[in-house]
Amino acid sequence: GNIRVFCRVRPLLSSEQQGRVGIVATDVPNQVQVSSSGGKARNYLFDKVFHAASLQDDVFSEVEPIIRSAMDGSNVCIFAYGQTGTGKTFTMVGFEGSQDCPGIVPRTLQQLFFDASLDTTVEYSFKLSMLEVYRGCLRDLLAPRQQQQSSSKRQEILMAGSGSTEIENLTEIPIKSASQARYLYRKGVRSRSTCWTTANETSSRSHCLVRINITCNYGKQSHASKLWLVDLGGSERFFKTQAQGQTLEEGKAINASLSALGDVISALQRKQPHIPYSRNSKLTQILRDCLGKDSKALMLVHVSPKEEDLGETTCSLGFASRARAIHLGRDISPVRSYSLFSPFIVLNSFLLWISRAQGTREQLAWPTFWRR
Repeated sequence: GNIRVFCRVRPLLSSEQQGRVGIVATDVPNQVQVSSSGGKARNYLFDKVFHAASLQDDVFSEVEPIIRSAMDGSNVCIFAYGQTGTGKTFTMVGFEGSQDCPGIVPRTLQQLFFDASLDTTVEYSFKLSMLEVYRGCLRDLLAPRQQQQSSSKRQEILMAGSGSTEIENLTEIPIKSASQARYLYRKGVRSRSTCWTTANETSSRSHCLVRINITCNYGKQSHASKLWLVDLGGSERFFKTQAQGQTLEEGKAINASLSALGDVISALQRKQPHIPYSRNSKLTQILRDCLGKDSKALMLVHVSPKEEDLGETTCSLGFASRARAIHLGRDISPVRSYSLFSPFIVLNSFLLWISRAQGTREQLAWPTFWRR
C-alpha cells in the first residue's frame, strides 16, 4: 500500500502564548490549514492528524496496526520527520531520562512481546540493534564505549546477495523480554549525540535508528522481517538556531541527508526508473529496504503551530504530502493462522485495555526545553 502519513502539531509553549498561530484544524477530518496574516490559506490532508491536545496514548493506538504488520512478515519503517524543536524525539522516545509518557519505541518493545504471547503455536525471536548517522558516519549505540571509538570496528553498509541492505559490524543483541529491550534502548539513547541550540535545548545532532529483526516460526513455515523505528534529526535554518562551529557542521550534515531523502521520496512519487539511494547518504542507503517494494512505511510529520515557523511548516507538510502518494507494492500475507478478530485475540486485547484503563491516564505534558 501507500506510505501512511500522520501529522502531529505540538502545543504552543508558555513563552509563545502571545504569538500568532499559523496552523489550525478544519471541519474536514484529518486536515490542517496553514495560513499567515493576509496570506492565502492552504489545506493539507493526511491519514491522521494529532493536534496539541493529543496524548502519547492517542498516537500509539494509531501506530499499533503497522507494528503487527512487522510481526506478520512485512519490512516496516516508522519515522519521525520535521524541523528542529517540533517534538519528534518526544513522540518516538518520550521524556528524556524518565518513564513518564513513553514514546513509540518503548511502547513498541512492550507490544512486540505482548503480541508474541497471544499464540503459543507461533514462536518469535527478536534481535535489537541501534545506531546513529552522525555527520555522515555510522555509530553503533549498543557497542561497548571503547569499541564505539575504535576505527577497526567501523560500521559499513553492504548490499547482500538478496539485494537487501546489511550493516557490517553492527551489534545485534537477542532480546528475551520487554524489560531487557527497554533497558538496552535507554542505554543507546544515552549514547546519542545531542547539543543545545536556540531552537531546542537538547537538540538531536544525528539521525537515530532502532532496528528490530523479527523471526517467526509457525510449523514448517517461517519468515523474517525488519522493523525500523527512526528519529530523524531536525531540519534547521541556521539564522534561527544560531549554530556555530561543530554544531553548524552537524546541522549541515543533517540537512544534507534530509535533502537526499527528499530526492528519494520525489523519485518514488514520480515512479522514476532510477531511485537515487545516493552512496553519499548513509541514511538513504539504510532506508532503502524500508522504502522499497512490498514494504510498509509510516511517516509522522511534526510541525510547529507558530506563524513565524510557517516557512519550515509548509516545507514539512509538502514533503509529507509527496510521501503519502508513494505506493510501495502489495501487502504480504500473514504467516499466522489466526484472525486478528478471533475470540482469543479479542479477549487478550480486552484484558490489555482493562489493565491500561486501570492506570492513570497520562497528562498532556511536553519536555521542559519547549517551555523556555
